[in-house]
Amino acid sequence: MKRFNLLFFLACFAINSALAGQALRQDALPDSFVYRHVGDLSLKAYVFKPAAGGNHRPAILMFHGGAWRLGDASWMFGRAKLFAENGIVAIAIEYRLANNGLTPIEGVDDACTAFAWAREHAAELGIDTKRVAGYGVSAGGHLVAAAGTLPIVNGKKVGENERPNLMLLYSPALNMGPDPYFISLMGNKAPAPDYSPSAYITKHLPPTMIIQGEQDSIVYTKDALAFRDAAVKAGAKCTLYIYPNVGHLLTRNIKVQYKDFAATPEDMADAKKKEDDFLVAMGYIDEN
Repeated sequence: MKRFNLLFFLACFAINSALAGQALRQDALPDSFVYRHVGDLSLKAYVFKPAAGGNHRPAILMFHGGAWRLGDASWMFGRAKLFAENGIVAIAIEYRLANNGLTPIEGVDDACTAFAWAREHAAELGIDTKRVAGYGVSAGGHLVAAAGTLPIVNGKKVGENERPNLMLLYSPALNMGPDPYFISLMGNKAPAPDYSPSAYITKHLPPTMIIQGEQDSIVYTKDALAFRDAAVKAGAKCTLYIYPNVGHLLTRNIKVQYKDFAATPEDMADAKKKEDDFLVAMGYIDEN
């Protein structure tokens, strides 16, 4: 993940990300649950349920971007609400950021714990434990893909209940081994390749869809292509959509894409449709 002025990048991401969604009415706010206690910290899951209710519904756990160092679960509320309107239990996840001595390892660990928590509370949440998807944007895409691929996280074997059954990845960070910024965040906690989803692609990869801007200078199209090609070669299902002449998060502003996320409405709408079509094809959204 190439860096320019990181703090400016993050601040602008928080303000301008089109994926953050519109402000929600009070009656549209999610239910909140604590899914994990870590010391004095209580990590929350924000649950948007379909208006029709019901049990054994598909679920999608959603992880925001922000270069592993900034952001919060509310960035996913707008998209989560749309998933809920399509009959999916959408859950925006708070995770530990790589600040104050923490690294992306903690975020990946939290992601695995969140998937396990959702399944353990399936009856309360009304979800089908075999249809628990992960949705991740940028660094959040890394967390989802890591939960879906890594054999060991924070010294512990990753169990099947800690993994997504399906992955939707939007401008995801996938190849962490050669990434100087990611290496710097990891410090001496673990080698960066140990937390690189690209290093652990097998036939057991969950069905995956990737949205990628062709001119992305934050995460690279070549890495998304390599991930897709390795998945297909291994016998897994992985669909990649590359949008021409746009950058990170499909921004039109190639020169300053690290701070300007102004995607065209047409590209945003098309990406959303492709995500929804994928979920229809995989049995997560009922076909109209």
